[in-house]
Amino acid sequence: MDSDGKVFSIIGGVFALGVIFQFMGCWLWSNWWPLLTAFAYILVPMPYLFFGGDSYGGGLDSGWVDAGKFLTGSSCVATVAVPSILYHAGKITLGALWMEIIAVFLMGSALIAYDVTQEERSGGGFYSAF
Repeated sequence: MDSDGKVFSIIGGVFALGVIFQFMGCWLWSNWWPLLTAFAYILVPMPYLFFGGDSYGGGLDSGWVDAGKFLTGSSCVATVAVPSILYHAGKITLGALWMEIIAVFLMGSALIAYDVTQEERSGGGFYSAF
């Protein structure tokens, strides 16, 4: 296996570990409220896909790129805010909150590592236009 294959295997393994932590946060405490965060995980890549970086900077199109970055950031904040609000409201326990935050950290770091790896390989990435 070449070095790119090893890197992508590690990134995939870290992402899968994050998904496992996500489900363990629900399963261990027999409370499925923390899975509400999964909706944010679905929303996070949508602005990235629709408003991703363009090959040229400036002009009116940069407003769409900025909007995509704003929506992506808002969705990322929601992945931490939703479990925190659920804990504050008494719907989940402290252990489930920590499992969810660990899952967010693992999956987020895997996605950032993937984006950095893609940017190094092909010169493209979410922030490559700037």
